[in-house]
Amino acid sequence: MDIDYPADLYGGTRTRCIALFRSLSVEQSVTIVPLNPEWRVVDVAAHVCGIVDDVLHGNVGGVGTDAWTDAQVEKRAGMSLTEVCDEWEGYAERVDAMTAETPYFGVRITGDLVLHLQDVQHALGLDIDMGDLATRLGAHRYVPSLQERATEQMKLGVAVELTDAKTYPTPNGASEIIALRCTSYDFLRSVTGRRSRRQVEALDWDGDPTALLNSAWNTYGPMCTDDVSV
Repeated sequence: MDIDYPADLYGGTRTRCIALFRSLSVEQSVTIVPLNPEWRVVDVAAHVCGIVDDVLHGNVGGVGTDAWTDAQVEKRAGMSLTEVCDEWEGYAERVDAMTAETPYFGVRITGDLVLHLQDVQHALGLDIDMGDLATRLGAHRYVPSLQERATEQMKLGVAVELTDAKTYPTPNGASEIIALRCTSYDFLRSVTGRRSRRQVEALDWDGDPTALLNSAWNTYGPMCTDDVSV
């Protein structure tokens, strides 16, 4: 990996999340997070806590599926946001050792975590840090998987220039090429379904992205139906 992953990046992002969660009122903790699947803030916390719980205990069958994530939320139904934070902090030493030993694992869970932090900040009307390292590494995680899907499914080469990070050239094996230029934040929010199709089409494309958006673009289900303000 040619973008440095600080061993404490997941831990630092977790600390930011927990500080936010612990600062919220009971009413805020049950605010609906519209960019998540009908989850409240406390459910988002249950999910990100549940990820490390499941990984540490080897419960990785169906990883990433709706059933896997729903079970994380259901397991913590009835727990307060404070109780979920307490459980999550209890896993810190073991999961931080894993991210230090296996940087790619750290990139994966940090990218997921910063997405959900941004989702919660959006739901609560809070400022979002759009240029932090966790966001740039999150985008770094998702660019290669997009390129692989496009090449395998469509024989389409997608070159991506993240204007605040790095450029990803077109992979081999493509019969047609398009290019995208945007910030890491815009890419991360777009490829994970947090933007509408109109917003994704409005990014800086060289070539027509229609076929890509119809097929291999989405990482997690369909794009938002309405434009999103962040």
